[in-house]
Amino acid sequence: MKSMIFNTPSVIRGLRQLTTSGIAGLIALGAVLGPVSPAAAHHGWPGFETDRLIYISGTVSSDGVWGNPHSQFDVTLDSSMPADTPDLRIPDELQDPEDSSRVNAARSYKGPHKELEIIIAPPAWSGRWGLGRALKIGERFRAVGYINRTNDGLFRPVVFWYGDDNVPVNQVLGNTLPVRAPLPK
Repeated sequence: MKSMIFNTPSVIRGLRQLTTSGIAGLIALGAVLGPVSPAAAHHGWPGFETDRLIYISGTVSSDGVWGNPHSQFDVTLDSSMPADTPDLRIPDELQDPEDSSRVNAARSYKGPHKELEIIIAPPAWSGRWGLGRALKIGERFRAVGYINRTNDGLFRPVVFWYGDDNVPVNQVLGNTLPVRAPLPK
């Protein structure tokens, strides 16, 4: 007799509606939580201290990852760096005075780390702007970018230069900085 109660058409219809509503609810929850996932916070510009640009220089110290959604590798920092960005060629896309003046005025990194993890655009993007391969251990690396808000050992460039020839690579979408931070005083 109990099995007959659960086999009635109204009960079956109710269970189907509950299942459909539950799936729809999970999809909606995923859409809401998706943009604030750890990956989004890790990779998006808002996860970085965009109120000040930092200059770093050093050598690539790990093979890292060359792939999607971003490439990552470590850089051992030079023991002494200039006070601000040395005279390096700015990529054409970032030569607007509002951007190039900020890149050129970025202060050198003074944080506690001797090595930073670098996160750059995926190969398709970096290749579009001049870097079609993974960087090699021991290769020179200079960059201007931002320190992560929650992990001060993570650095994301807006522009970087690699190799002995200081080849410039744009790392922002389009031709403006993600945030035009105030110029240092």
